[in-house]
Amino acid sequence: MSESSRVQVLVMLLFVVAVQLLALAVTPAISASDNRVFQDPASTSNPFVYMLLILAFTALLLVAIKKNKGWIVSGFIQLSIAASIYYLMVAFMSPLLALLPTLAVLLLLRYYPEWYIIDAFGIAVCAGISSLFGVSMTPLPALLLLIILAIYDALSVYKTRHMVSLAEGVIKIKAPLLFVVPKSRDYSFRKDPMPVPTQADGNQAGVNPNSKQASGKKGAYFLGLGDAIIPTILVISANTSLPAGGFLGANLPAIGAMLGTYLGFLLLMTTSRDRPQAGLPFLNSGVILGFLAGCALAGIRPF
Repeated sequence: MSESSRVQVLVMLLFVVAVQLLALAVTPAISASDNRVFQDPASTSNPFVYMLLILAFTALLLVAIKKNKGWIVSGFIQLSIAASIYYLMVAFMSPLLALLPTLAVLLLLRYYPEWYIIDAFGIAVCAGISSLFGVSMTPLPALLLLIILAIYDALSVYKTRHMVSLAEGVIKIKAPLLFVVPKSRDYSFRKDPMPVPTQADGNQAGVNPNSKQASGKKGAYFLGLGDAIIPTILVISANTSLPAGGFLGANLPAIGAMLGTYLGFLLLMTTSRDRPQAGLPFLNSGVILGFLAGCALAGIRPF
């Protein structure tokens, strides 16, 4: 790995760190809002409901991409973005007033989708979504969800390869579902024609579109938002469901989960760069092991 690539990997890692720290910071407000994804946070059926929704939405997007119905993909993504921003904003302001920043962000992403705008949006929306799901599940269903998603990610990248097709389709339409790390100072996400790279151009993992991929000497590396959201769900779940304490408002299980996420991320970045790689098996394994280690250190039985 070249020095330039190491810098870009570090930047992507810092995005994940920023998401987790911001998620911890906004969680008290989201908890107080009483907005929940699931009515029963302790139900072990929650991960399976989540998985069914992912399968249904993935199937819809793949059919739309295959039939060149880009407007369906764009419309669905815009609705998802609007809902994510709105639910984050209503934790801090009235429902009516929350419509204003939601509309402002949508217009900004629609008419000026530059890489730094997308990155700032990505950090905020990842923190909000992961916090919302984290307070909606206790550690056991959250852990089950991460295991299921890691298996699904591996199968969808290495076996069926449908997640690779979905990632390529999302990149092609420049959907703001990823972090963008430019390879050069004069790179512009808005002006980049964004040809879908071949496998030899970089390493693409398989969730939402799940990893780093380069296109040309003046291109960029991409990190899917799912790589930041999914592990952070367990971090927030651990911090809200288990005894408080630790450092800067995070208990030992949450801190262990965070450190495990970073280790899993670094291991992911050492994998082969000549074919697509599934990211969640690395990230979710790291966050789960870190969470269990933190529980052991704190003398907490999490289940």
